[in-house]
Order: sequence, then C-alpha cells, then structure tokens
Amino acid sequence: MNLPSILHGLNPAQEAAVTSQASVLQVLAPPGSGKTKTLTARVAHLIANHGLEPRNIIVCTFTNKAAREMGERISIYLGKEYARKLVLGTFHSISCRLLKQHGKHLGLSSDFGIADTSDTKAIITRILKKLNSTVPPGAVLGRISKLKSQSITSERFLATNKNVEQQEFSQIYIRYEDHLRISNLLDFDDLILRCAELLRRFPGCVSHIQAVLIDEFQDTNSVQYELMELFSQARGNVTIVGDPDQSIYGWRNAEIKNLNKMKQSYSDVHVINLEENYRSSGAILIAAQEVIEQDQSRPPKRLAATHSIGVQPVLRKLPSAHAEASWLVSEIQRTAVLAGGLLDWSDYAVLLRSASLSRLVETTLGKSGIPYRMVGGHRFFDRVEVKLILDYLRVISLPSHNGAVARVINVPARGIGEKTLQYLLEEAEEDKVTIWDVISRSVQGRKKTRTQLSKQAEQGIATFFNIIVKAQSRLKKLVTVDNTLADFLQYLIKKIDLRKHIKAISKQEQEEFESRWANVEELVAQAAEFSTDADLSDSAFGDEQASQNNDDLSGEAQYSLEQILLGFLGNVALATDATVNNDSGPPKPQITLSTIHAAKGLEWPVVFIPSAYEGSIPHSRAEDNDEERRLLYVAMTRAQSLLYLSCPTRNTNKENTTLSPFLTSIRTDAYFAKRGPELKYEDIKQIGAILHRSCPIPAIIESIPATLEFPKDNQWPLSGESREERKSWEMGASIDGIEQGRFDREKSNFGPDII
Repeated sequence: MNLPSILHGLNPAQEAAVTSQASVLQVLAPPGSGKTKTLTARVAHLIANHGLEPRNIIVCTFTNKAAREMGERISIYLGKEYARKLVLGTFHSISCRLLKQHGKHLGLSSDFGIADTSDTKAIITRILKKLNSTVPPGAVLGRISKLKSQSITSERFLATNKNVEQQEFSQIYIRYEDHLRISNLLDFDDLILRCAELLRRFPGCVSHIQAVLIDEFQDTNSVQYELMELFSQARGNVTIVGDPDQSIYGWRNAEIKNLNKMKQSYSDVHVINLEENYRSSGAILIAAQEVIEQDQSRPPKRLAATHSIGVQPVLRKLPSAHAEASWLVSEIQRTAVLAGGLLDWSDYAVLLRSASLSRLVETTLGKSGIPYRMVGGHRFFDRVEVKLILDYLRVISLPSHNGAVARVINVPARGIGEKTLQYLLEEAEEDKVTIWDVISRSVQGRKKTRTQLSKQAEQGIATFFNIIVKAQSRLKKLVTVDNTLADFLQYLIKKIDLRKHIKAISKQEQEEFESRWANVEELVAQAAEFSTDADLSDSAFGDEQASQNNDDLSGEAQYSLEQILLGFLGNVALATDATVNNDSGPPKPQITLSTIHAAKGLEWPVVFIPSAYEGSIPHSRAEDNDEERRLLYVAMTRAQSLLYLSCPTRNTNKENTTLSPFLTSIRTDAYFAKRGPELKYEDIKQIGAILHRSCPIPAIIESIPATLEFPKDNQWPLSGESREERKSWEMGASIDGIEQGRFDREKSNFGPDII
C-alpha cells in the first residue's frame, strides 16, 4: 500500500482533504461529491503515511449501514485485518464499547443492558399510571430525550426549574432514571451521556486515541459534539465531513450550529470544500441550488456538475391528487419505453414528504401492474390500521373469508383469545363450514359450539357478529345517489370505535396517532373517489357483469353500493398483488417509494417528488421552514438524470392547494419545464453518459414514439385545470393540432443566465 494508490481517482479538492496536514479539518461535502470516498481514503492515508495505529483511530457514523459500508471500503485500502482493528461505528455503539470496557469507573457493571424503545415506553407508562397522569408516554420520552441531548440530567432539571408543571415532570424524569438504574439498564441517550461523563472524569480511557473522524457532522447534537471533543482530547486530531444544506434532523435534536461552534472552539480549523458533483446532471443541480440559496443565512458554496447539462427538470401542475398519481405512473411508463431499455423499474424513485401520501401512487402503480417497494415505512395497504379496515370490509362483503374473520374478530379486543379462535377454526374445518357459519349459528341459537367459550368470549363473538350483520344490512339499504362508500366507511369506523383503538396501539404517542389516523383518512378519501368515478368494467367485475347493470338510458352503468364495495376491494387486491415477488433468485426490478428522510444518502436515475404544495412541503406541522427547504433540496439532489416535481391543484381532501413557497420564490420558467421531456436520441445519449450505460442506437430510439399511444406528456393541460375544464378544453381543439402547436411554443428553455 502506498500514497499514489490511495489517491488514485481523487479530484484536487478530495486529494487536498485526504492529505491535509491540519490537525482540525472540516470537509464540507455537498450531495454527490464523494464524501465517503474522501473520508475512507483519509483514514487509509493516516495509517499508511502517518503511521497511526488502526486501534487508535475512532471513526463515527450515524447508521450501522454507513458503518458497514465504510468498513468495506477501508478493507479495500488496508485489508480486512487492519479494518477490523479500527474503532468504527455509530456514536452509540462506540460509547457502548467504551462503557463496557471502562464503565466500572462510574460504578457501572460490564453486564448492563440497553433499554430499547419498547422498554422505555413500558417504564414511562407504568410511572404515569402510578401518578394518575394523562400525559402521553411518547411526549414524556421525547422531552426526556431532548433534555439528555443537551446534557441536562434529572437532578439538574429539578434544581433549575421551579414551577409546578416542571416540578411534576422532574419527578417523572427522576423515577424513570431510578427505574433504569435499579434494572441495570441504560437507554440510548444514556450511552452517550454516560460515556461523556466517563471521558470527562477519566480522560485516560482515550489517551491512546490518535485521530477522530466523523461522518454526517451536520446531524450531531450537543452531547455528540462534546463526545467528539472528548474522544480527541489527547491529540486534538479531528476530521469531520458534513454539509449544512443537508441538515434535516432537527426533530432528532441535531444542531446545525455545530459546524460554526467547531470553528469557535478550535483556533486552527482548516476548511476544504468539495465542489464537484458526480451524481446529477447540470440542470438538476442548477434547479436544486436555486432552491437552497433562498436561505440567506447559509454560507455560500459552489457546486459544479461533472456531467452535461442534461434534461431540464419538470414542474408539472395537475387538476387533482388522483390525476397527479395517474400522470406520475404514465410518465414512468412513457419514459421507460422511450429510453429503449436504458432504464428499468429499479431506476425510478418516488420521494414523499409524508408516508401517508403514498396511497394514490401505490394504488395507481398496482392497477398498472408495476412492482414497487416502500422504504422508510410500510406500503399503504400493509399498514396495520388500513389492513384492519379492509379486513372488516372483506368480512362484510364476503363472510366466508376465513382469514379476514380470524384477523378482526378480536380487534379491537373483545375477550376472544388465540386458543379460543384456534379451536373455532378447527371446529369449522371438521364440520366443513366457515368460521362465520360456526359463530353465526351459535349467536342465533341454532347450534352451540363444541368449543367451550367463556362468558366474555361469548359476548365478544356476539358483539362482532352484530357489527357485521348490521353493517351488511346498512350496506344494502344505502342508496348510491345520496351515499358513497366513504359514508359507509365512516359508519364502520365509528361502529368499531377505531379512533380509540388507534390511540391504544399508538401507546398514546400523538405523532404516531396522527400518522396512523392520516392513513385512515387517506383510505376514506380513496373510497370517496372510487364511489364517484367507479367504472367497474375494469375492476373486480368483468365487462359482462358491468353490462348487466347498464340499465340507464344515458349509457352509463349503474351500480349498487355492494357492487362498488366489491370493486373497491378488487382494486385493492390488484394493487397489493403487483408488489409481490414470489420467484426465487435475484430480486426483480421495482420502483422505490420512500420518505425523503429515508432517502438521504441514496440516489436514483429518475426521481419524482409529488405533492409539492404548501402544507406538504413545507409540512403543515413543521416548525423550521429552513429545514423543510433543505429537505426539498435533499430530495431533488437524489436524482441523477431526470427530476420531476408535481403539484395538484386539489389535494386528496379536494381542498385547493398553493404551490410550495420554495418554488414560487424562484423563476420556475427558467429552471423547470412545464411537462415531461420528449426524450429524443440526444437526451437518451446524455442520460446514458450520466449513468455510465451504453445508449441504444439512434434508429431504435427514433422508432419508439410511433409505437406509443401517448409519446408526449400531453394527456393533461399544463395549467392544472379541473376535470370539467379539461373536457371543455379537449372538445375545443385537437391535442395533435392547434393545441400541440401552442404546447411546442410554450416549451420552457434554459434562461440565458444558466447557459
């Protein structure tokens, strides 16, 4: 191993960072600038050319995944034996290691346990119950965590806060700490707090440390910042890599100010800016830069593209959230075909500010048969509260559905235990009937169950039976002119007291409850939309059954609410089935749906960011608009070659929306096209170059548009007009004639200031 091999492939700024002689170094690394490569190369350089011992180097990351990736990269430079000796891991894992080794100095035994989230919630819940407190456990834990991130212990809080509410909270905090101590447990915040205490009182524990390197420094909180100082106190040799523009974890107590604090703490800080971006096209970077530079408080930083200008990003207006989802999926299909095999499903990502926004996209992908995976959360139809409602609907529509009956008969809890349910299922199997037959004949007094039922179980089964029967009766009586499927869902939700159940499973944590309830509201909105626009000829019914209901002289089929429910459930099944991969072997390509937070550090050739309106981006509950702007910046810079932002004029609740202020503050005509690109051969060639893939021959690319029904993004007006306006607009002119000419004239070009 020698210096040239470590420096191979580095640009001048990266090389300067790797070989810097500065004892305190800040490497500011924007998206796609090769920060991980730079950090790992610096570790290798310190060992190979400065003679540092791996066991004397601490390398901190923020996730276990990042630690594994860095370990693998360092192994390439140094070999596995050297890499294994590094003190490499998250702040929590490194703190835990030091406490296991030296915790005896603080009176900690080496066999202490770690309280996970479920443990801490259980402890707080018990304390609150004893104190007859109605404060949500999640809120208490969040407050304790925030205090610990600021190094404020229970004793310190008690001593400095004197009003009644603060004194009451301090008693909860003290009892919580006592419980952990008696149980020989540390929570995640304690690992860092106690490690900081250890190193303050016994600095000899890290006297051998020669260098400290920290990744994602913008995400550190105040205690982690102190840990950095304590880790490095023997030699003062510190390297941090970070980007203030990607600080998006303020809700986790991250302190964006730590970069400036570091400059004040150390007199000899050397700063190196990595300016070359190896990920995104020039056009994407320019648009993203315009968004982030609206924050006047951020330090100005240059970001240079190493790729060509590429295809202009798109900012598309659509009439509704439903239209937005339909457009998004059609645009995925259109561009995948036009690319001539250059792109597959795994090259596409849909990044969402909130997981609850995924429902319409998931449904539309499912109808189109396009496989997808959900990152940073469950797929919409897999979420507990959504599955619960759907299972109730399945039982109401088809009581013979044994699986659905078994899943909901005791949810919410009705005193029907697992063993009782198993015995009832076995009895149904022996009698060759469904479990619904067994419970209905028992409740109606036609045949007693052979299974011995407790009084509580009997009452629970009767309650469940009555809910289903009354719901079936209501479903038959409802008239579709006056009632929709959404009305029926609202009735069911109230009947099973779903709100109370969701509060219970959320353990009274308000944020979790709101997220779960938002999913319920999304499902109701979908049901309302399905009722309004139901065309069952393409859903669970076949054309033949649909035509049998076509008795109206207008030529439009009329359906009962029972049929609409069956069609709705059929569409849900199709949407769910599209994501299942039962084949063995390598995974099949699938589109990624992800929250923006979960997408940080990742990249895709094509990225869609839907719902770019105020209330979504920035979020209605967000307290820091600057952080919300950074979140949009992070989302935009995940894209390599194609970037789409979209805004429906009405959200899923049919409320009017306003374009995100982060996009209205810039001249969008200059930075965004109003519709998806036509993707000519030169565009495909540039995409191939950015992705380092071979481009199909011109003849293939040029022949593709003729095979498509809609080779251009022209199914919706550019203005985001409503459905009624669209019909009028379509009747007034041909999209391939006069209007096409107008579209061509309106096509956005880069402004002279960007060339």
